[in-house]
Amino acid sequence: MKSEVLQKLARYCAYQERCVWEIQVKMGSFAILPEDQATYLDWLEDNNYLNQERFAKLFVRSKFNQKSWGRNKIKFELKRLQVKDPLIQKALEELKELPYDARLESMLIEKFNQVKDPNEWSKKQKCYQYALRKGFEPDLISLYIQQLN
Repeated sequence: MKSEVLQKLARYCAYQERCVWEIQVKMGSFAILPEDQATYLDWLEDNNYLNQERFAKLFVRSKFNQKSWGRNKIKFELKRLQVKDPLIQKALEELKELPYDARLESMLIEKFNQVKDPNEWSKKQKCYQYALRKGFEPDLISLYIQQLN
């Protein structure tokens, strides 16, 4: 293992939480052979620079708090980052501690008031599509859409 590469990877991980996939992409840019990558990953994990569970939990909280993403979109993005399913399920439990339903409700009310359409059904449809794109569950969206006036 090269110490300058280790130092760069450690700095990369210390700057913000990273997942294994991001580290592998970074190692590819350093032209590290795939058979050597495991050694670097092990060192980063042993020295607490890299922790998949910590990354997944932080990802869930930050995407919900900053971007108002729902479970479906967060789960999709974690899968795109090649986080394993058991870790995704464990990380999604973080949403139980957050005001998930209240965020959806306030988001729908705000969107409903923004939409300029005289047809109430059309307004509700646009709100429904908006919440779907944000990654919220269809049955939960329907529950709150019915309450809009």
